[in-house]
Amino acid sequence: MATILPSIFGADILRLQEEIKFLEAENTEILHVDLMDGTYVSNIAFGPNQIAAMKKASSMIFDVHMMLANPERHIDEVIKTGAEMISVHYESTPHVHYIIQKIKQAGRKAGVVLNPGTPEGMIEYLLDDIDYILIMTINPGQPGQKFIEKSLEKIKNTKKMIAGRSIQIEVDGGVNAEVARKVKEVGADLIVVGGALFNGSPQENYQALRMAIQ
Repeated sequence: MATILPSIFGADILRLQEEIKFLEAENTEILHVDLMDGTYVSNIAFGPNQIAAMKKASSMIFDVHMMLANPERHIDEVIKTGAEMISVHYESTPHVHYIIQKIKQAGRKAGVVLNPGTPEGMIEYLLDDIDYILIMTINPGQPGQKFIEKSLEKIKNTKKMIAGRSIQIEVDGGVNAEVARKVKEVGADLIVVGGALFNGSPQENYQALRMAIQ
């Protein structure tokens, strides 16, 4: 069964505490939190201190998506936030295996993120070390882009590559109810949703998203 992961980056920053309370009232299991440095991606959002503060105020599992250059310099701080799931971009560092080891040694779930232009086969050698693969279905760091349809093929190929291992496939970027249904059908387990959840009526949007993946 697939799970919707609300992305707090899509929420109203002026109502962050209310948005977190709303998500908890909706029995949200996992919250997706973007950490952006303005270098690896052009946006800046949610440093370790902000993530730690949100974590203290919430009972949700935190899934931190590290969108930053030289993540090996910051991984210890991210682990200290208390986040249960931490993912790092394959393209952001030559030390991806070292970072995965640090995450796992801290007792957290480790994920590797693939940009749209990175073939899934690049991380085959990491499959025995990771818990999930995050497939970017837009180019990272820029909200408002359309879902890249070619990603459906990438999700299918990743599912085959996993070959029975207990690795989850996460999808992030341009997801609405229709896209959520499509990615679930080809093998996505964790589906990140930002604007399509928080814009308009979040309650109605959440219901539509959940119905789409039933």
